[in-house]
Amino acid sequence: MKNKVITVCLAAKGRLRPESMNIFKKKKLKILSVKGERDLIGYVKSKKFKIKVLFLHARECIDALANGTADISISGIDLLNESNPSIQRQIKLYKRLNFGFANLVLACPTMFIDCQTMLDVSEIATEFIKHKKEPLKIGTKYPRLLKLFLIKKNVKHVEIINSKGSTEIMPRIGQSSLVADITSTGFTLAANNLRIIQDGLILESSAALMVAKKSYKEKEVLKLLKLLSK
Repeated sequence: MKNKVITVCLAAKGRLRPESMNIFKKKKLKILSVKGERDLIGYVKSKKFKIKVLFLHARECIDALANGTADISISGIDLLNESNPSIQRQIKLYKRLNFGFANLVLACPTMFIDCQTMLDVSEIATEFIKHKKEPLKIGTKYPRLLKLFLIKKNVKHVEIINSKGSTEIMPRIGQSSLVADITSTGFTLAANNLRIIQDGLILESSAALMVAKKSYKEKEVLKLLKLLSK
């Protein structure tokens, strides 16, 4: 019987790519490609496995598990938790990995002296609706996680603005008053005159090894998961 071709999705660029590639290198699973380093499709020559590698955006690595494109992915826990619940139900988080650490946080401009805690955010939002007759706007690429966080903190009168680009710049150009963004060092937030709210931690994230639930029971996939997670 021929071995199953296992499809693995890795981040095409960004902070997750180098360490994800390093996992394969350490396991002596060399990723090759026909068109060189910029090729978005690769393969692994191995006596034990037949592996096809797809290099996608980290968000697409999540979708690929749910839509049947991939068996295994390495992506961020933040992206998994932000995805639609119907997508999450089709994915098993196999193991958290020891890289790609970052926090999803709520941040305000440093000039907002009276905005230190989530209680302050709630009061400011109430003032906005009372005096300006408009909700407090918060920009983010993580609307689902932000909405759940605001409900948990009982913050009302807020409008979530979806960010398509550099979230940190939104307060400076008047698109939002606050932002909820992913950060590993806080340097980019500080460079854009933003300060993290004291109790504004929404999610602690890292890279993770994930598997499509429909692939999880397949012998070859389990074998590869165990090898990659050692």
